[in-house]
Parts: sequence; structure tokens; C-alpha cells
Amino acid sequence: MFSVGLVFIFIAGISFLGFAINALFDKIKITSILPLIIIGLIIGPVLNLVNTSSTGLIGELNPYITAIAVAFVLFEVGINMRMRTLGKVILASTKFIILTQLIIGIAVGAFAYYVMGWPLPLSFIFSFAISGPSAIAAPTLAKSMKAPESIKTFISYEGVFSDVLQLVVPLVLLSIYYSTSGYAAATAGPTAFTELMGAVTLGALSAVFWLYILNRFSDASKNYSWMLTIAMVIATYGMSDYLGLNTALAVFIFGIVFANIGSSGKPAEGQEPSFIQKYLSIDEYVEHTREYQREIVFFVSTFFFVYIGLLFSFQGFTYYVLGAGIVFTAVIILSRIIAMPILSRVFSDEPEIQKIEKRIAYFNIARGISPVIIATSILANVYALQALGSASTTFTDSFFVLIIITNIIFAVGVFMSYKPIIEIAPQQKPAKGRN
Repeated sequence: MFSVGLVFIFIAGISFLGFAINALFDKIKITSILPLIIIGLIIGPVLNLVNTSSTGLIGELNPYITAIAVAFVLFEVGINMRMRTLGKVILASTKFIILTQLIIGIAVGAFAYYVMGWPLPLSFIFSFAISGPSAIAAPTLAKSMKAPESIKTFISYEGVFSDVLQLVVPLVLLSIYYSTSGYAAATAGPTAFTELMGAVTLGALSAVFWLYILNRFSDASKNYSWMLTIAMVIATYGMSDYLGLNTALAVFIFGIVFANIGSSGKPAEGQEPSFIQKYLSIDEYVEHTREYQREIVFFVSTFFFVYIGLLFSFQGFTYYVLGAGIVFTAVIILSRIIAMPILSRVFSDEPEIQKIEKRIAYFNIARGISPVIIATSILANVYALQALGSASTTFTDSFFVLIIITNIIFAVGVFMSYKPIIEIAPQQKPAKGRN
């Protein structure tokens, strides 16, 4: 049992380490994600300094820590995403995401079924759970990069949209697999669609409502706008969770609507203000929120990546699992190579910078918390454990091994690709973003 003093020293040490790694990013080209995960691995499953079992404190805190990380990080992604830039890349990006996830879902699922011998439904639940990059790792990379806005927007959007799909699709498959009636299985797809549309609606309405409140009571909320807005973000997350909607999507949409409508500005001299400018525009509050949010997200994301390392388990780890993880990673990279032509309109028109942007897109493969959520959901179900039998530990460790491998390649890939883009980007104009 750690003393309070040691816990405080640990928290301060991790904070300073995260700051140092981020500050050195432009020199060493390695994001803080992998080093922080390794720290979690060392103090957790390697040295057992912290009880990381499902019955321990770390396991019990899993839903709450994940919720905090998702709420804070995806809100920041939303408030820093410009609708104009997103509109330019969204069509090509969505096509790219869907194609890569289909390739990974089918290929990895078939390998898991025929080679690893897992039950057919659970093989495809696994494959679609690992089909997209992390919604936290990808935006963290984009935030640190000095690159054209279009590629940064694509990376952030891919992380969020992929994270939604790799939670929704496996959960739909789980619902079908666990259902005892044909009716329940038949309604799983429409229910998932309703949950997504409900999340979009809730996030947008919550943001509009909150903009109106801040606008109407601007004098009273001026000094507390960030804290009050964060409270509303958490409330939106809580409402979406209570209603069974997609929490990540609701918070992301809240951030986009809050920043883009709230920054509508003032009317030109002599013109009447529009409805949005009169009742919803709060330019100075949006900027104030961005500044504070940047600092709190640094703190939250730093500890979140350490926490991911703590969650790992190596009970079923073998060279066979390691080999499977390498195969899965190869499929992930291959899917991105196949789908890369779709992104031609997202990249810069300049051949040199386009080449580097493609490298960064190739290596944006780091997997994060969504596979862990799916893995723990399956472990919590007695029917899934019975179906897996002795392969249950191999199944969960395959998730963790894949996360480690993809984050290593992610870090190495960024190291190899990032330096040239710093040298070229200031001299070149970003892509026009045709669709």
C-alpha cells in the first residue's frame, strides 16, 4: 500500500515526464504515448507494484477513468476542429475508414477463425474491435504535428469515427451472438443506428442550449465559463450513457457545435446580427475554453496512457500470440496501403509533402482503449468464456499484444516521417482539400 506522499510524488513525476517528452517531440520525433504505456507496463504487470486485476482498484476504476479520458480528449478534438476543413476531408476520409475497417474485419476475423481456432462470432468481434486507430492516440499526434490542416483534421476525424465504429460493430455482433430470440438479433443493427443518430442529436442540442445560456448570462458566467462548460460536457456524456447512446460521438459533436457556432463573430458594421450571432455567439468564451482545455487534456491523456499499460495481462502470452499480433498488424498496414488512393484529395498538391503525408497516414495505426473495452465486455460474459474455453487468455492477450505492437510501429513511423514535414511544411501551401 502506497503512502499519500508517494502517490503525490508519482503523480508529479508522471506529469513532468509527460511534459518533457512532449517538449522534446520536435527533436526526438517520438510521441509520449509509447513511453507512458511502457511505464504503466513496468509498474503494473511487470513489477506488480500496483494490483491490476479485475477485482483490484485499477480494474474497478476502469469505466470511470475511460469515461473521463473520452470526455475531455474528444471534447478538445471537437472544439479545435474547423467545420470548413472537416467538410473538405470528410467524404474521402469516411470512405477510407469504412474500406480499411472492412478489410481488417474480414481478413483478421478469417485468420482468427481458421488459424487460431476461435469461435466464428468471437473471431469477427475481435477483428472489428481492432479495426481502427485510437480516438485518443490519433488526436494526440495531430495536436503535436506541424503539418497542413487537412492531414491533421483527417487524423483526428479518423480516430474519432473509427473509434465509434469499432465499438458499435462489435457490440452489435455481441448483441446478436448473445440474443436468444430472432427478434433481438434482427433489431440489433437498427438499434445501433438509432443510438448513433441519438448521440449526434443530443450532442448538438446540448451545445446549442449551452451556448444560449452562456450568451444570455454572459456577465455571471464570464469568470467560470470553462468550468461550467466542462460540467456541461460531463452532463452530456452522462445523459448519453444513461440513454444508451454513443458517448464518444455525443461529446465530439458537442465540441464541434460549441466551437464553430460559438465563434460566429459579430456582424459587419451597419448590418443586423443574425440569430446565431445575437443569441449563440460567444467568441471570447470559446477561446478561453480552448486555452484551459489544452492544459487539462495534457494532464488527463498523460495518465490515461500510463493506465493503459497498467491494464495489460500476460497470462496467456506465448510466441504464438506474438506471431498472431504481427500478422494482425501487417493486415492493418496493408489495408491502409490498399485504401490510400482514396485520400488523394486530402493530401497536399505538392509531391514532396504529399509523400510525407502518406507516410504519416500509413503509420497512424496505434490501437487504444476500444479493444480493451470489448475484451473486458467479453470476459464479463459467461457464454463467451464458455465458447472460448482454454483460449480465453489467448483471446484477451491478443488484444494487448496488438496494442503494444501497433503503438511501437506508430512511434517509429512518426519518428521516420515527421522530420521532413517540419522542413517542408512552412515553405509549402496546404492542400486545397477537393472532394
